[in-house]
Amino acid sequence: MMSDMNDRSAQDAYLGRVQGLRIAMGDYVSAESLTQVDSLIDHGEPAEGVCSLAWALYNAQVAAPGWVNDDIRDLTDGIVDREHLPPPLPEIRD
Repeated sequence: MMSDMNDRSAQDAYLGRVQGLRIAMGDYVSAESLTQVDSLIDHGEPAEGVCSLAWALYNAQVAAPGWVNDDIRDLTDGIVDREHLPPPLPEIRD
């Protein structure tokens, strides 16, 4: 029972990170791209949603803080093949 609660807690934390990334970067991509990202997340495919968001950001030629590249890699690690992800986004220098 405790394992189920920990698994559920980990899933909720993961989904929270996915939603946080989507919210933080949502203003940089088209409404059409966001609709696709949201659909994937809402239908239980959050890692695919992150992959879709990564491609939308890459295609929009968005420069992002370094943590965005880190989150994209962390949130898709072991779930989405690296070959299906775009190259890292150009990073904003502080």
